[in-house]
Amino acid sequence: MTTFGALTVAAHSPIVSAQEPNFNGVWQAYASVPQFGPGQAAALGEEGAQLVDAYFAAYGDEFPDPGEYCVPPGMPSTMTSMVSYPIEIIHSPNRVTMLAELDMQVRRVYMDGRDFPPDYPTSRMGYSIGHWEDETLVIETRLLGEYLMRSWPRTENTSITERVYRANRDELDVERNGFPPENDSNEILVFEMTVTDPTLYVEPQRITMYYQKIPEVEFLEYDCAAGLWYRALEGENW
Repeated sequence: MTTFGALTVAAHSPIVSAQEPNFNGVWQAYASVPQFGPGQAAALGEEGAQLVDAYFAAYGDEFPDPGEYCVPPGMPSTMTSMVSYPIEIIHSPNRVTMLAELDMQVRRVYMDGRDFPPDYPTSRMGYSIGHWEDETLVIETRLLGEYLMRSWPRTENTSITERVYRANRDELDVERNGFPPENDSNEILVFEMTVTDPTLYVEPQRITMYYQKIPEVEFLEYDCAAGLWYRALEGENW
């Protein structure tokens, strides 16, 4: 048992599947089904709609967009973004790490058999644990912080389950609907995502994301906060 300040993390032996595939590489979302994911008003239950409407009523529809202030969206929006920013997956026996160029977000999926910690704070990315079912990586994410934007709202009751597996692009009947330019790679990662929150949604919300492998180019630094600092240096009124 290892303790960091107030946080306690249990150590476990690694669990490795004999059929475990390798997801290493740089991937870019190129399609989604449906094209418009959960979080639309029609998907919200009565209580969820009241929460979201109250949030916007408190600040008005013209309140500053979080992205303008370098506030990353977190899950599930990190994985459903179709604005051409890639993710890099670093695959090791005990952990799958996903580095998103968008806002330099990081996901850590623990693969060592641990359970969700009882004393871990909520966050935008939440806490993710995974296991293998044959060649499919099953990821469960909990401990998400409240975020009541109209697209993909979440509360502390939100949980996300992803089933991730490889596919061949030429065997998929999926139409490209993202911004990334066409490339010849046939390697696809499919993310079947289910978002559950009885407080927000009338039923579990589902979306399937298709990521295409791209050449391993260096990521650019998403240095969003530097612009805010330079504006402050110039004496702009905040």
